Amino acid sequence: MSLSQTSRVLLERMQPIIAHATQAEIRQAVTSDGPSVLRDEALGLVQEGDYSAFFAPFDWINDKADIVIIGVTPGKQQALEALLSFRTALASGASLDEAAQRAKSAASFKGGMRTLGARLMDHFGLHLLFGLSSTLDLFGAAAHRAHYTSVLRYPVLKRSGNYAGDSRIATRPIMRSMIEETLADELAALPKAWLVPFGPNALRALEHLAAAGRIDETRILGGILHPGGQQWNRYNIQLDLVSGDAALAVPGGAEVLRRSAVLRAKVTALLQQ
Repeated sequence: MSLSQTSRVLLERMQPIIAHATQAEIRQAVTSDGPSVLRDEALGLVQEGDYSAFFAPFDWINDKADIVIIGVTPGKQQALEALLSFRTALASGASLDEAAQRAKSAASFKGGMRTLGARLMDHFGLHLLFGLSSTLDLFGAAAHRAHYTSVLRYPVLKRSGNYAGDSRIATRPIMRSMIEETLADELAALPKAWLVPFGPNALRALEHLAAAGRIDETRILGGILHPGGQQWNRYNIQLDLVSGDAALAVPGGAEVLRRSAVLRAKVTALLQQ
């Protein structure tokens, strides 16, 4: 497990800012629905129109992993948990590496996202491909095999609110550079790992890198919905809990069926090899 040299330099620059801020100051800054000096300037990384990115310690890489679970970008709550965990670890005397590892572990895919994400992955047989009884083990007994990340590693906001991704995720300069530099370098440390993007926007970013020859397209297992828990009509479609006609009546239902069929065919072919 490791930090890249680029991440280490960034963490060393941000360490005193985080260590000297109180927990209340960090909480207020991260959760603010308006401008924040601490979040947008002291921890700020880049701004482009309505979009901005700020630092939170999501840099730790499990370079022994053979499965990478990939979201879009950390939300405010994840960022807050990572920053507070990092600050607490530093205050207890932990090294920079230890603090970064604790922060990453504290904030990656929590609660219902894990159980729903595992249910969706198991539905398509990813647990069989990975040699697991259930992909839920990737958040428990088999966590050593998993690396959790986002296509946009650092929290990206839209007008000070959470950004969930959209069709231009790989074309806006602020996001494209994060994908082509930060994400590509991160995945280069895991060249043989399976890549499981949650949601169509994370998949778009991986397809962008695959088209540029930066990652191996055959390792991408895309098509699973993001397990954020806010689109149950689509989850029911993906879990085959509704009829075809009912699925087509749901906005975006046809695309969920298409992506599901592509993933199912890919996993079936891989299992037969």
